[in-house]
Amino acid sequence: MYSRVFSVALLITAPVIAVAQDSTSQTSPTPFRKGQWAAQFEVDGLHFGSLGFIKFRSPTRAVVLDLRILGAHSENLIDTTAGDRFAGVNSNAYAQVRFGWRGYFGAGHRSTIVTHHTLGALLGFDHAVIGGPNTGVSQRNGWTAGAFGELGATYLVTTRIGVGARGTASIAYTNTVGKDPGGAKSRSWSISGSALAGSLVATVFF
Repeated sequence: MYSRVFSVALLITAPVIAVAQDSTSQTSPTPFRKGQWAAQFEVDGLHFGSLGFIKFRSPTRAVVLDLRILGAHSENLIDTTAGDRFAGVNSNAYAQVRFGWRGYFGAGHRSTIVTHHTLGALLGFDHAVIGGPNTGVSQRNGWTAGAFGELGATYLVTTRIGVGARGTASIAYTNTVGKDPGGAKSRSWSISGSALAGSLVATVFF
């Protein structure tokens, strides 16, 4: 469903991109202003994806800081006559920061649809612990660094609220250090990439 919405949004706004690029006479090609702030909220499927902050350097340029934080922790305990006995643990946490430079395109100050593209860098950390009394506990810690690109479009419901879609592609290097239940350490690395993935975004302008 979300991929359809994203595809339709890009098809609808494709002519707007062309008009915005060809319209050199517009003194204010978007309704934004230098020094303006905005907050964006991404929805990935049925889950909260990220929280971002936008600082406009001009009506068509901005810097973006995006935060992605996920995590969960659970422990299993068994009641015995001697009290609670540890039966297992499953814990994981993930955090990623993205910083980029964004360009906006519109059809004039009164336009209700703007498109944008973003290029930037990403840095992330992850931690995981899993195990039980019979298998022992293992843990993993890793970090990720890379680059990303985005294409998106926003429909301005009001001058303060916008809804839209964006597609993101990225490439990243990951380095991981692990420790097994016996205490032996391991290290691994990988390079991975992701194709253009769509998501829905709501933006609040200040």
